[in-house]
Amino acid sequence: MSSDLPSSFKGLAVTATPIGNLGDLTPRARDMLASADIIACEDTRHTGLLLSRLGITPKKLAAYHDHSKDHVIKGLVDAMAGGKTVALVSDAGTPLISDPGYRLVSACIKAKIPVTPLPGASAVLSALAASGLPTDRFYFGGFLPQSGKKKRDLLESLSVVPSTLVFYESPKRLAATLEVMTDLYPERQAVVARELTKLHESFYYGTVMSLYEDLKGQSLKGEAVLMLGPLEQDQNISEDDIEQRIIRALADGYSRRDASQMIAEQIGLAKKDIYKIAISLPDPSPADE
Repeated sequence: MSSDLPSSFKGLAVTATPIGNLGDLTPRARDMLASADIIACEDTRHTGLLLSRLGITPKKLAAYHDHSKDHVIKGLVDAMAGGKTVALVSDAGTPLISDPGYRLVSACIKAKIPVTPLPGASAVLSALAASGLPTDRFYFGGFLPQSGKKKRDLLESLSVVPSTLVFYESPKRLAATLEVMTDLYPERQAVVARELTKLHESFYYGTVMSLYEDLKGQSLKGEAVLMLGPLEQDQNISEDDIEQRIIRALADGYSRRDASQMIAEQIGLAKKDIYKIAISLPDPSPADE
C-alpha cells in the first residue's frame, strides 16, 4: 500500500470512488480497494463491475446498505476487531454523502476501531466548484422528497437559509421541482449540473424560472445536482412572513419563546426582534391547531 496509509492499518477506511471518470480514483483509494480484506458496498454487482473496469480484484465484497440489519454491522465490526481491514464504498463518490454508512462508522467509533477517510470525488463539491455561486457557506439537502406537498414545504422552510442550497434530484423529477421553486422564488439564481465528470457533462445556468422554461420539455438522463444561490438582500423576509411563521409554530405547539428562537436561527435575525412580533400576536384559534 501507499506510504500515505501504513500497511499495518486495521479498521474502517471510508473510501471515495469515481462519480464518472475512472481517472479520478486516487492512488490511496486504489491501494485500499486492492488490499482491503473486505469491501463493504451498497450493491456488490455494481461495485464488482466498477472494480473490474479498474483492474482490481477484491478479496471479498460484502453488501452493506440502508436496509442492512444490525447483525451485518456487527459482523463487519467483529471482523475489524479481529484484525481485518474494511473499505466502505458507496455506488459512486464519497460515502455517507446521501449514502448509507453512518451507522457502521458510529459502531466502529463505539467499539474503538480506527476510522480513516480516503477522500476523492464528490458530486456536491464538484458541482459547487463550477457553479459560480457563493461557496463560503452552503446547505446540502440531499434528495428532495418525492411528494409534492412535502417537497414544497421543505423548499419553503429552507428559502431563507442565508447560503447556497444544494440538492440531488432525479432527472425525471427535475422539471417538477423547478416548477415548485418557480412558485416560491422565480428570480433566484440557479444551476443544474448533470453527468458530472462523464462524457456528456452539462451545466445549466440561469434563474429558477429560466431553467424551468429551458428544461421542462427535455428528456434528461443521469442524476442531477440542483443548486440555488442565496436570496438577494432586497428579497429578505418581510414582517408578514415572520408573523405567518410564528403563527404556524404556535399552532404546532411551540411556545412564543421557542418559536422565536427557531425562526431567528432560520432567517438570521435577532431572537429579541422576533419575540417582539410573537408577543404582539393573538393565541392561535382551535381551528389553526
